[in-house]
Amino acid sequence: RVHPDERAALHAAFDRACASHGIFESEHRLVLPYGKTRWVIVRGRCLEDEHGSLLELIGVTIDVSAQKQSGLQLQIQREELAHLNRVALMGEMTASVAHELNQPLTAIANNASAARRFLERGNIDPVLLQQLLQDMVADSQRAGEVIRGIRALVRKDKSVVRSVLNLNAVIADTLRLVSSDVLLRESVVTTEMDHNLPQVEAAPVQIQQVLLNLIMNALDAVEALPPAERRIIVTTRSLSGDSAEVSVRDFGAGLPKDRPQKVFDHFFSTKQTGMGMGLTIVRSIIEMHGGTISAENAPDRGARFFFRLPAARGDSKSKAA
Repeated sequence: RVHPDERAALHAAFDRACASHGIFESEHRLVLPYGKTRWVIVRGRCLEDEHGSLLELIGVTIDVSAQKQSGLQLQIQREELAHLNRVALMGEMTASVAHELNQPLTAIANNASAARRFLERGNIDPVLLQQLLQDMVADSQRAGEVIRGIRALVRKDKSVVRSVLNLNAVIADTLRLVSSDVLLRESVVTTEMDHNLPQVEAAPVQIQQVLLNLIMNALDAVEALPPAERRIIVTTRSLSGDSAEVSVRDFGAGLPKDRPQKVFDHFFSTKQTGMGMGLTIVRSIIEMHGGTISAENAPDRGARFFFRLPAARGDSKSKAA
């Protein structure tokens, strides 16, 4: 008997073949009388009489249980290896968690102190107080997102929720989260969005963590410049409709000229107080999503970090003429 979960798909394959007078193929499970299950591939075609009426179905059934089991074991081994790699990375990431959380928690403390000073003085500006409270809520959400993102990074199960995302919208949300940091550092972030960008399938919290890391690094890179030169550009573009690219460009001192990709290595940092783990986490997240990330020095000055993610299935856009 065909496994109950796959009967509908098998019947649909038969119906399509009969309707189009073509061949059919189905891979499904058979439940044997003694309870065991076998995987089979059924291939066949519909034969008609001279009047075009269905005469019979002919085909062949191939037992592929051994191949299926072998493939399943290989998949399990790959998942185990990937999990072990993530757990090993987690051991190195312990200090990085504090680094990732330090910024939003410091911002919460600073805003809370400012609000308390206003209350003590008695000259409360309701608008300013509301802004401080909103920033505290946003920073607490950021801290939670960092924790959820790192937890999902090492989680062995497949419960990490992915959805079809518009990266332009994710960038806009991320920039709202860092708006207080941008103002505090007297910097300017501009965007150049490709409105024909294909959607991607990804975990929103993790992609936002990537963007937060890249943007905060860019803010650090321009911090020593005069305020008028503290510029960051976030750009998106479609690559032949098959993938989407996001880049974060700063106008700071740039990357090591001999090996710009070294910034993704464990414990490598261009900052005196940096632990060199943020970009390692970023790379792991992007690669988990089937993407790539690179870094390069800009032609005039500064650095550009860019990552690419494959378009969501069914959302690839044809190359413009």
